[in-house]
Amino acid sequence: MSILMVKKILLDGSPCGKCAQAEEMLRKRGYWDRIDSVVYAEEGNAESAGMKLAAEYNIELAPFFIVKNEDEPDRIYTRVFEFIKKELESIQPEEKLTGDFDIAAANVEFANLEPGEILAGIQNMFGPKLVLAFSGAEDVALIDMAAKNDMPFSVFCLDTGRLHGETYEYLDTVRNHYGVSIEIFTPSPLLLEPFINEKGLNSFLKDGHSECCGIRKVEPLGRALKNRKAWATGLRRDQSPATRGDLKYAEYDESHPGIDDRPLLKINPLLDWTSQQVWDYIRINEIPYNPLHDIGFRSIGCQPCTRASRPGEHERAARWWWEDSTKRECGLHLK
Repeated sequence: MSILMVKKILLDGSPCGKCAQAEEMLRKRGYWDRIDSVVYAEEGNAESAGMKLAAEYNIELAPFFIVKNEDEPDRIYTRVFEFIKKELESIQPEEKLTGDFDIAAANVEFANLEPGEILAGIQNMFGPKLVLAFSGAEDVALIDMAAKNDMPFSVFCLDTGRLHGETYEYLDTVRNHYGVSIEIFTPSPLLLEPFINEKGLNSFLKDGHSECCGIRKVEPLGRALKNRKAWATGLRRDQSPATRGDLKYAEYDESHPGIDDRPLLKINPLLDWTSQQVWDYIRINEIPYNPLHDIGFRSIGCQPCTRASRPGEHERAARWWWEDSTKRECGLHLK
């Protein structure tokens, strides 16, 4: 089989915008090396190779693709999505092993890319074995970016059993808005029931939140990541300088091995974004967000452990506010 792509050159000598977009999509998906040759249709020049092919196949649009097989009629595609689906989707790009991923090189490269571009590269590399952890505003921004990249990815959410009612409604809103499946992981009854029976529902107010979070969040996270190769988070350095100041764009998650116990790659595309940048992105792209944000909640977790932020407070100050600020992590991202 051979594949020829016909691209257009405009009268002023500039390239066709739709042709450039089609090429970019093929490159992002790892299919560009499947194009055996490119021919140009020069606008106004009927003798150019591409214009002759357009006349031969009675095509008026660019780009278009000609697929040739011996002893079969030529197949013509004028829509890149149809071409990819019918001719290339069964030919998957080689999947990279996380153990071969160059962390140092990635951190240098990612520092010069936009979050959506970081995601596109990881989506292309790992497909549905890349999972996005969905919880708050940052996470839904990543879901929006990943959806716009038009490449595979998965989403999961940790339902602790103590989330706000608004958060449960928001979960369905995001699922319906993007048409994505969100896999839900809940606490293990074998751990949760003895804990509640012994200590009650609000022991975290006396002896700290780490044990409760360990059962309701950390253990389910391990199950959520078990069959993955990489996960992308909405972590930002400025969310908690005391505990997240040394984050990297890419790192191995030593606490949560992935598929076949291989190193799990952890990607933080929003690392250097501020809260303002996140909300600018949400508003510009008209992304749905948790309605609790409209009544003063800046960082949202479980209902008993989250309150509305006070004027001038750091966004994480309203989480576990009765504890020392250096301990305000649930354990999901501690090394």
